[in-house]
Amino acid sequence: MQLTDRSREREESSLGRERPELSGLDRNEERRLLERARAGDTRAYGRLVRAHEGRVYGLIYRMVDDAALAEELAQDAFVKAYRGLGSFREDARFGTWIYRIATNLCRDHYDSRTARWDRKRTSLEDLGPAGMDPPASGTRPDEDAERNEMARDFDEAVRALDGKYKEAFLLRHHEDLGYDEISRVLEISRSNAKVRVHRARELVLAALRERGYDV
Repeated sequence: MQLTDRSREREESSLGRERPELSGLDRNEERRLLERARAGDTRAYGRLVRAHEGRVYGLIYRMVDDAALAEELAQDAFVKAYRGLGSFREDARFGTWIYRIATNLCRDHYDSRTARWDRKRTSLEDLGPAGMDPPASGTRPDEDAERNEMARDFDEAVRALDGKYKEAFLLRHHEDLGYDEISRVLEISRSNAKVRVHRARELVLAALRERGYDV
């Protein structure tokens, strides 16, 4: 299991270098689409939605563990973003902004529904890459069983995280955001973002050690 950030930290230390947007849109194209969307061009906004909807849905799904609810909240996030285009800052990235809206909608859901304790379990494949690769082809059945068991335990450890640590962990290790981006999404300081990610890692690893894994 690889939960370190050394290589990415070195990348982030390069002053003035911006990571490419995960949606595939470059900054200039995104700005043009935003300008057209503000002017009422729904096709331009549809292009932004298509560029981001997969990752936004994925993040929400990993937060709420319910496919139908995740789809509903993702739609709500893009509707809310469209209605708020007039207040969107030019110096921000649309991806960062929509992640913030999505995260806040997830918080509102958990704050308003006691049904949050009735969560569904999913496999590690659904959680996405967090430094653990799927079993390689040709492995023995006993090896596959051991890896699958660890995957389930890892999955449970992530799902058991307190909301603020889970948000930070998923943004870092699933969405591959840097600490500056995480701080903007969660509206916290960069140092606080690092603390939350580090604490989340400690909690996940501690949970695995309690289950007998040497991690």
